[in-house]
Amino acid sequence: MQNFYNYGVDKLSYTDEGKGPDTLLLLHGFGEDNQIWKNQVIFLSKYFRVIAPNLPGVHCKPIPLHHSQAPTLNLYVELLHEFMHYLKIDSYCVIGHSMGGYIGLELTDIYFNHVTGLGLIHSTTYADKEAKKISRLKVAEFIQEFGTLKYLETATANLFATNFKKMHPEIIQDVIDAASDISSEAMIQFVMAMKNRKERTPVLIQKIIPVLMVVGEEDIAVPLEDSLAQTKLLSEQYVTLLHGVGHMGMLEDSGAVNQAIYNFLKK
Repeated sequence: MQNFYNYGVDKLSYTDEGKGPDTLLLLHGFGEDNQIWKNQVIFLSKYFRVIAPNLPGVHCKPIPLHHSQAPTLNLYVELLHEFMHYLKIDSYCVIGHSMGGYIGLELTDIYFNHVTGLGLIHSTTYADKEAKKISRLKVAEFIQEFGTLKYLETATANLFATNFKKMHPEIIQDVIDAASDISSEAMIQFVMAMKNRKERTPVLIQKIIPVLMVVGEEDIAVPLEDSLAQTKLLSEQYVTLLHGVGHMGMLEDSGAVNQAIYNFLKK
């Protein structure tokens, strides 16, 4: 069931399922909504309390910015911090997919006294390289000209591994349909916030908050070489490599992702 949180200019929706000694905050990625986690919510809510919000701008209005204000991930971090305070949840584990991982990294860095663990699902601690920043600008220009739906129809299938694309076109279409009403304004705000983010690799080597990384062998959005370099900074027990999986392990191999998160929480 979808619940609603008023963040000033609109209400964002979220699911709140399950009970248990630990709470999970699941953060979806770019061009997605919280339904990307549906398989994880069903499984994990048997053991934990699982909160899965839509980010502001997804099925609601984006965070308002002054024309001179650059979009940053911190905008979402502060809103999520207030959201968890509203729910009266003082400590929680953050699990983020792709852009959700970037937000989770910043949330962990700033509010480390509230975060008990961090899971990076097909995400990276690295900042964008110059070529990637240029690519982000092209994405923003494309969305500005053609809109969200056209972008999703162009880009979403590429996030899945080759075999999965052939076998499950209906799942890819579901992802497109779920996010198709996100406004161009919100999508561009997300793009620019990702472009402007800082590197957060030191989070991997601190010894206070454990970090999980789930890596897709066929992920074209987060290069495997980069992911493997980061996993070397972690204990092997906190690394899951998914063979034959692209950028969308939550759907491509939901059982393995579910188990990786469950084991992480239990450890």
